Amino acid sequence: MATLGPDSYVFSLAPDHSTHLIPSSVTQRFRKLAARLGLGMHIHQLRHYSATELISAGVDIRTVAGRLGHAGGGTTTLRVYAAWMAEADQRAAAALSPRMPGEGRPGVAPPRPKALSPYECIAAEVRTAIESGAFPPGSHLPTTAELATMHTVAVGTASRAIAALKAEGLVEASRGKRVTVKAPAS
Repeated sequence: MATLGPDSYVFSLAPDHSTHLIPSSVTQRFRKLAARLGLGMHIHQLRHYSATELISAGVDIRTVAGRLGHAGGGTTTLRVYAAWMAEADQRAAAALSPRMPGEGRPGVAPPRPKALSPYECIAAEVRTAIESGAFPPGSHLPTTAELATMHTVAVGTASRAIAALKAEGLVEASRGKRVTVKAPAS
């Protein structure tokens, strides 16, 4: 097995990754792969996705900025690469909620019902389809990529929906295999 040096390139045809591919060829290859998979995206979006996912996972902004090669303590990273995260916004709202004036006071509206996060919406829709028989036991669900495209969310969000359904015992899911609807427990 080859040992890679600190100056190795991610996109290289050399066994030791000492030389890089021409950037336009990487872009062209990615574009062809994305088109073949039915994804309307370009390679630069992976950079945005990476930064957004790292930030939402709680990685500190200086570390994310360093991975992206940004100087300045993360200002550019937050301004340009961190997409708005609905789930993080809901956590922020939940943190403020107990500090708000209570119901019953003059001029205070009753609390709104909690909005579902994107993955919860997908899981609810698939759960309803399973319960209605649209996906009978033993049938395969759409792939996470297909679910993500259908709901215009990231693949990670669709994966989280599948994980929720698996935790409920509705589906069987394992890496590299199609998600299968389980037979109801007797």
